[in-house]
Amino acid sequence: MDESNANKKQEPAEATDILPLHQFLTYRLSRVQAKLNAQAGAMLRRYAGLTLSQWRILALIGAAGPTRLSDLARMAALDKGLLSRNLKTLVAEDLVSSKQDEIDQRVQHLSLSPSGKALFEKTLPRMRQRQHRLRSALDEHELGVFYQVLDKLEVAAEDRGEDGR
Repeated sequence: MDESNANKKQEPAEATDILPLHQFLTYRLSRVQAKLNAQAGAMLRRYAGLTLSQWRILALIGAAGPTRLSDLARMAALDKGLLSRNLKTLVAEDLVSSKQDEIDQRVQHLSLSPSGKALFEKTLPRMRQRQHRLRSALDEHELGVFYQVLDKLEVAAEDRGEDGR
């Protein structure tokens, strides 16, 4: 390989070294996530009187059925403090039932109360409509590529190496 070809292969890596902030993948993903969260949050407040975090908790319990707090924490991928505060509110508003395990007091069992189940079932069709609208912004090929890209980025994000490798 001659020197000019070697330099051409290095150009993309060098080009990424000078990317402006607004072209960083993490910056773009963060902006899109913030906009999507704001959109969903406004819709949920208006329609169901819930925050997005509260909805996610209701939806996870609604989809999984009765579950343990530890399992919910793993599924929700929410900050433990945020999860705890939102769960406390949902229990106080009688949307979620919480019972300690009779054998192991550290284990907490969660389920939707009748009013929580009703709110979940009322809100789920709206949230599915929203997902449909978002997905319809992409054609099937774009959607497939998007999911492949997300899968690759998720794996790359699990690397905790200092140099990103």
